[in-house]
Formats: sequence, C-alpha cells, structure tokens
Amino acid sequence: MPISKFWATLARDIESLIKDDNNLSECNVIIEVGQSPNFQRFHAHSIILRARSPYFRVALSTNWAKRDGDSIVFSKPNISPKVFEAILHFIYSGNVSLEDRSITDALELLAATDELLLTELSEHVQEYLLLQEVGWLKENIIVLWRKIHQYESCRKLQEYCLQLICKEPRYLFDSEEFLTMEESLLLPFLKLDNLQIEEVEIWNNIIRWGISQNPLLNSIHVSNWKTEDFDTLAKTLKDCLPLIGFSQISSSDFFDKVWTYRNILPPEILEESMRHYLKTSCPPKPVILAKRLQFNSAIIRPCHAALLSSWIDRLGQKRYLYEEIPYRFKLLVRGSRDGFDSNTFHERCNEKGKTIVIMKIHDTGEVIGGYSPIMWKTKEGYWNTEDSFLFTFGQRGMVEDAKLSRVSRQRSYYAIRFNGKDYGPCFGDKDLSMKGNFNQKENCSCQKDDYLDSITESTTFSVDEYEVFEVCRK
Repeated sequence: MPISKFWATLARDIESLIKDDNNLSECNVIIEVGQSPNFQRFHAHSIILRARSPYFRVALSTNWAKRDGDSIVFSKPNISPKVFEAILHFIYSGNVSLEDRSITDALELLAATDELLLTELSEHVQEYLLLQEVGWLKENIIVLWRKIHQYESCRKLQEYCLQLICKEPRYLFDSEEFLTMEESLLLPFLKLDNLQIEEVEIWNNIIRWGISQNPLLNSIHVSNWKTEDFDTLAKTLKDCLPLIGFSQISSSDFFDKVWTYRNILPPEILEESMRHYLKTSCPPKPVILAKRLQFNSAIIRPCHAALLSSWIDRLGQKRYLYEEIPYRFKLLVRGSRDGFDSNTFHERCNEKGKTIVIMKIHDTGEVIGGYSPIMWKTKEGYWNTEDSFLFTFGQRGMVEDAKLSRVSRQRSYYAIRFNGKDYGPCFGDKDLSMKGNFNQKENCSCQKDDYLDSITESTTFSVDEYEVFEVCRK
C-alpha cells in the first residue's frame, strides 16, 4: 500500500473522532464560537488541539480557560462557526477545501489562523488566493490590505500588495476605497522607494486624500481658504508630507501643483525645496527632502535606467548609480494604457526630442529596445546619427543580461528610419521595426543590418508591452 494511502487513512480515522457522534463523549474541550444568533458549540480533544496548534498548546496548559465539570471551555466570539468548522476539520484531517468558500470566508480564515498560530493553513490560504483569485485581489487591494496588514503570518499577501502598488500604483490611487483609507494603512505605501509613478501625482493624490478627511475643506475652493483651513490640512498630513520626494517634482509642477498649498509644508521642507529649485547646482539634503528610486515603467526598473543613461553618455565600463543619472525619463506612451497602434505612437511621441523605446516580446518575454537622439516624425526618410543604439536585457529582463549594439559608423546614415504614419519607431533599415498594431502577430521585426550586433533571435514577433520615454536633461 502506498504511503500516501496510509496518510489518507490516518486522516480519515482521526477526523472520525469528531464526526462520529459516538465519539463525542470522549471529547474534553468545548469551544463556544461566534455570537448570537450565529453561535455554535464545538467539541474537541485537548491532546489533538495541543499537538496541532501552538496556541492551544499554551492555552490548555494555563488558567486561560474555564472548566465545566470534566470539560475545558473556550470562548471564541470573534470567529464565525463556519470558519471555525473549517479550522477544526483542518486540525483533525490536515485538509481544507477553499473552492466552495467565498473570498470573505478565506480572509476571515486568515485572521483566525493568525490568532491560532496555524501557519501551515495560513500559507495554504494565501497561496490559493494568489493563484485563484488574483483578479479580485487587484481590484480590491485596499480591502485586502485592511484585512491582512497587521497579521505576522500573512507575509506573502503583504508582499504581494506592496509589489503590486510599486508596479501599478493606480490600484491604490484609483480605488474607490482610497479616500477612506486610514492613515496607518496608507503610510507603508508612501514609504516605498520605488513607486512607479511621477512624484507630482503622489502629491496630488495625498492632497486629495487629506482634503477628504476634512469634509468642510471640500466645500471651499482652496483660493478661499483661511489660515485655519491650511492648518487643518497640515495637521492631517503631518506624517505624509515628509514622505513626498519634492526634489523629484519639476519646478513647473511645483509652482502649478504644490505652491498653492505651500502653507501646509513644514518650514524646513519649504526652505529646502526652494533652495533646490533656485540653486540647481546644490543637491537636495536627503535628511530633509525624501528621494524615491523612481522610474515609471511597467517593464524595467531604476537600475535599467541608470545603465541606459550610462550608454547614452558613453561612459564605457563606468556606470551611473540611479541617483547620479543626469536625465529624467518622461513616459510618453505605454501600450497597455494608451494603445499599441502606430497612430497613437506618432500622436504622443512625434517632435519630442531624444527617446528610449522599450518592449517585451510576446512568447519569449525578451526585453529589447533602442535609443534615438533624433525626434520622431511621420515624414518618410532616414536620419544620420552615430549616437543611436539598440539593446537587450534578455528573457529575464535583468541588467546582468544586458547587451548593447551601437549603429555602425559606416552605416550611420541609416541609423533612424521614418517610414510614414503606418509605422512606429524604426532603427536601421531592418534592425528593429514596428508597424500597424505592435501587439499583432509578426508586426514587429528585428534583423541585423545597420547596427553592429543582433539583439534577438526573433526575426518577426508581436509585443506584450511597449513604452516610449522622452529623455530630458535634469
């Protein structure tokens, strides 16, 4: 008989100790669960509970529980009978079925497993939610965070929440729940140093959140606010403001978006911000102005931006650290957000100056792209430059796998190709071309011609995502 069958038989026999009414007389623990009218008594064996749960191991060896004759009586009014029944089933059998349970039940189960120190069950529930309910988790990220942020045993879901918001902050800031978030729930996200969103957008959302906490402020236009109104907002946001990277907000955005609310800023932050904008040669003091490792991309991270900047400036073996790069990468277009068609590319990217094009190839997952110091146009023709280049970060999308391919000096006349409105960005005659809808089969191609090295073995492909950034001097 296979050992797995022994385990199944053992689990069935142990579970029968509470399923068979004839065995209930041998139970010496009564657990009163829930509150009226949703109240139920469960019977169990202290030896089983102690063996399976560190919580019960301690609780049953102390004076926590009261006695009723020969039985130990526990009260758990904060756990519903439906959830505790699943827990008791797991304790006795090692099994639990989640497919026929609601997400609300699963989240309540996580709370109960944290209290009862059932780590194995907690991990199982988290893995189930991450595998089977990821769509719900994304759309209800604040509801999820509110439920699990304080539980030590929910590290997997906590990490999921933080990583999701880092990569796609819209799930936080665009949520209907955002304006009703408690400050203690919001602060961990503001402390993240790699939120993929423009810092001025973080500021705008924090102002929006702060005003919503004070309904009277909502009814008055900011131009009519009195000193006490600014003081009210300043008090509400006192723990949020030091987490804003003001040095990463452009001077024009600071004037247009921040200056109106300058009276809520602590004096040291306002003074250092003004010093930063008026004395551009002086770097901001990090002890006063927060600085985020910020790069608004769904494909690459700040470390990639540092390497691309090093290639733009031809640093050779030397590389910038992210905080050293002299450029700002301004997102112009993202396929999943704006569309994958060539018309959208030209509407958003023409006449914008130097650009980086980045894409993820469908099927292989390779991350490739190119840099053009020439502004894109619809007019057909070639443009001569020795400063353009192609690159790949491989299938893993890692800096460690990076490969650079500069345009051949003998072929630099063909470095950048303008091929009309039906084509997107094109490098060389054949080296990297995008046409029509870039996410449709074989509408992108890559064949070594005018650049020194090939960046992918995929000659024709479509993309799962693509982005174009304007490269601006800071």
